[in-house]
Parts: sequence; structure tokens; C-alpha cells
Amino acid sequence: MTRTTTYLVSLLLAFAVSPVDAQVSLSRIGVLGAPEEPRFSEIVAGLKRGLSEHGYSDKTMQIIEGRVPRGDAASERAVVEKMVQQRIKVLFAIGSRLVSQARQVSPDLPIIFITPGDPVASGLVASLARPGGNTTGMTFEYPELSGKRLELLKEMAPRVRRVLAIYDPRDDSPKQSIAVAREIAPKLGLTLIERQSRSREDDMQALKALTNADALLAIPGGQPTADNKEIIQAANAKRLPTIFHARTGSTMEALASYGANDAEIARQSARFVDKILKGTKASEIPVERPMKLEFVISLKTAKQIGVTIAPNVLVRADRVIK
Repeated sequence: MTRTTTYLVSLLLAFAVSPVDAQVSLSRIGVLGAPEEPRFSEIVAGLKRGLSEHGYSDKTMQIIEGRVPRGDAASERAVVEKMVQQRIKVLFAIGSRLVSQARQVSPDLPIIFITPGDPVASGLVASLARPGGNTTGMTFEYPELSGKRLELLKEMAPRVRRVLAIYDPRDDSPKQSIAVAREIAPKLGLTLIERQSRSREDDMQALKALTNADALLAIPGGQPTADNKEIIQAANAKRLPTIFHARTGSTMEALASYGANDAEIARQSARFVDKILKGTKASEIPVERPMKLEFVISLKTAKQIGVTIAPNVLVRADRVIK
């Protein structure tokens, strides 16, 4: 082999890209969340829609999904570690509990969250305007909305007096929401029946309290989210009105919902991902709250449970499902 040939071969080897390197050149985005379906897939689909609106495609980005059971800290850490090893550039975390775990594993990894509750009170960010650290995101819920849902519940079903609320005490977001509901309920002439849940068994046990309740108020976040469908079906079987934070694949049988759809919030959050991939630091991107809240009423469910909703309430709904 001549010296010139050897030099050319060396250049080709130097600039050759292996299959692994080619994969690394993609913008890898990790999505971390609880494994419940259809919610997880709805959120991922929302994020992908948003990224496509910003010009990303399967050729330029790769979504790496990490599904971890609620409350399983060991699994959470293992999944995040694996994502970091796969060289993700941004972590998209569904829920506040996962953010702390991710920070411990990789303090410098940019994290975008979508979560219910107040992210400042939860310690996720220093402030909404200046998040600080490596974290920013969007809320799809804030505590005051639990009070508003109680008001709407009372307007839809004026005879309601006792309202069951199941919440996960391990998560800051549900604790914030239940505190607001606890404050507002007496002002509306309502008694809140509280039940805590850390597991599916707790959810099923809590549903026994429906016997003494007139309605159910959903508290977003934490364990009960995993059993939304079963919770609604149990309440409907007893002909009790229910109100949730959003109309999703798992809450379609609820009487009503009021809030922001988390899949839509994920779509909007894609612009945060875009900014970070283009060099903006997460600490420089203000946290946002949902701009649009949607009030949805299901007349199909109303008929099923024997509730007649007054016309003045129906006209205020953004959507009425017949």
C-alpha cells in the first residue's frame, strides 16, 4: 500500500460514522412517567405532535420511553440511569416526583416537566419566572381548581352534600389540591369525605366510602390517576355525579371535567424542548400555566345516573357530549 493510499484510508476511517454514532446524532428525548394507559401514550402523542409542529420528524428525533410504577424509587432511578446512558438531550417528566429522582441521577440534564400543583411550593423551581437549576415546564393543574370543581359540581347537582375525594398523600400536588377543597367545601355547604391512597388496593378500599357519599371529586396526580376508569365506573354504578380535571381516554365516562388536557399541555411543551435543543438553558425558560381551561359535560352520563343539569349550567360548558 502506497503512502498516499494509506493517508486516504486514514481520512475515511477518521470521518466514518458508525451506526451507534449515527443514532447519537439524533435529538434523543426521554419521556418518563407512570405506565397507565391510555394516559401515557396520549401524552407521548401530544409531545410528538408538538415537536412535528416545530419541524422535528422521526429522522431528526428519537423518543425514548421510560415507564415506571408509581412509588417504585428503585425502578425510577434505574430507568433514568439507562436514559442517561443512551445520551438523551432532554428529559420530559410526567409528574413532580420523578423530577427529584432525575436530578439526583444527572444534575445537569435539562428537565421539562408537566405536573399538577404549584411547582414552586413543591420545590421543583425557584420561581415561575426564573426557574433556576436545570428544570422548567408547564402545569396542567393548580390547586385552586379543586375549589372551582366543587362549585361546578354543586351547580350541576344542587342536592349534593357529601363529596368523596381520594388523594395520594405522597405527592405534593394532590396534597395542595385537597387542602383547597378542604377549605372551600364548608363554604358551599359540602362535607368532604377524604380517603388516602398509595396503591390500587387503597383505591378500591376508598371506593367503599361511596356508600356514604353523594358525589366524587377527583384530585389529580398520584396513585388514583391509575384507576380513574374504575373509580368513575364505581361512582356511575351508584348513580353519583363525578368531576375530573380533564376529559381523556380514562375519564370519558365522568359526568364532567374542568381544567386543561395534559396531552394538549404536552403538545405545547414541545416548544420548551425545541428551545433547549437549540441552546437555551432550562433555567432561562419561565414555567407556564395553562391558558385555556375547558368545562365539559357528558349528557350521556347525566342520563345514565339520573342527573338533570340546568340550562344555565349547560350554556357555560365549552363542550356538551350527547
